[in-house]
Amino acid sequence: MQALKIPLVLVLFQTLFVSAATPVRYLDNVFTNVTVTSDITYGANSNVDGTPQTLKLDLYQPTGDTAKARPLVLFLFGGGFAVGTKKDGDMVLLSQTYAKKGYVSASIQYRLDLGLLSTKPFIPVQIAAFRGMQDAKAAIRFLRAHKGDYKIDDTRIFIGGCSAGAVISLEVAFLDAKEIPSYIDTNKVGGLEGKSGTPGVSSAINGVFNNWGAVPDSTWLLNNAIPVVSFAGTADPEVPFDHNADYYGSACIHRVLTRQGTYSVLKPFPGMGHGMGTGDKRYDTLLTMSSQFAYDVLFKNRPTTINAFNRASVFPNTVPSGTAMVHALNGRAITDRKNIDIGTVSHKARGIYLVQPVTK
Repeated sequence: MQALKIPLVLVLFQTLFVSAATPVRYLDNVFTNVTVTSDITYGANSNVDGTPQTLKLDLYQPTGDTAKARPLVLFLFGGGFAVGTKKDGDMVLLSQTYAKKGYVSASIQYRLDLGLLSTKPFIPVQIAAFRGMQDAKAAIRFLRAHKGDYKIDDTRIFIGGCSAGAVISLEVAFLDAKEIPSYIDTNKVGGLEGKSGTPGVSSAINGVFNNWGAVPDSTWLLNNAIPVVSFAGTADPEVPFDHNADYYGSACIHRVLTRQGTYSVLKPFPGMGHGMGTGDKRYDTLLTMSSQFAYDVLFKNRPTTINAFNRASVFPNTVPSGTAMVHALNGRAITDRKNIDIGTVSHKARGIYLVQPVTK
């Protein structure tokens, strides 16, 4: 009997070893080469000076891939809304990396404001970010409309970027039409979806890569369930790690989202400033964590604690009285404190919430 047990153990060990070493599509690099299609026109719009601009993107696809529907990830470059291109080194690295994992990647050009090269007053910067958001939404709409041509699964779309590109990505995710600041003249620049191309198609996304980005108003984050993974330097002099008078950075974004039950991951880089070169070894951490985050959001069913609750409430129609724990449908707590009076959740959006009365 002893002789029979030894080979069985060895076979099992070998099987587990091979399985662990097998690359996982959308998580690991499973393709060696990437095919790039440059300068695809996705729209057009007027620049800050009124001149027209044709908007283009570069598309990255895994060479030799036979899959007919791949997740899409869009990347936007940084540069203070004044400089930068879709061919910047970090955009190429990110786009190639994700294409090698099996994604369709797009690095997009958006409208810039050269007037921001010398000075960056708050309102002109926000208007530039708003224009960039309009262009990003147009790129999403264009690629969704051409999902068959590019073999895209339009139910799985991520957007992200670095610095200004991250700011735009966060606006795509969280800014609603009713939240557009009063200093944005929508009669002049257009509304939330803008006029950069492919009208009438959804610009919805599934998640955000936030690389040293921020939002000018933290209330935009409330009552939103779009997952975010954030990377930021704790000593960033340009975009605050937490917040300052004008911006709410990655630590604040993570705190707000987590408190309301939205899935969020924060990776701080202690002592790091604003951004980092693609040769920095910490970029490996960014790539590994961001790809794991996207894989978890898009392909893994997150555990839910619905069965732990003995009743649910459709707010605000029927609200149980008394002290309770309130959770979103994914089971994550949406309140700042463990136990609250259910009547105090009036700031929450209409919808279904899980309510667990506290046992006294």
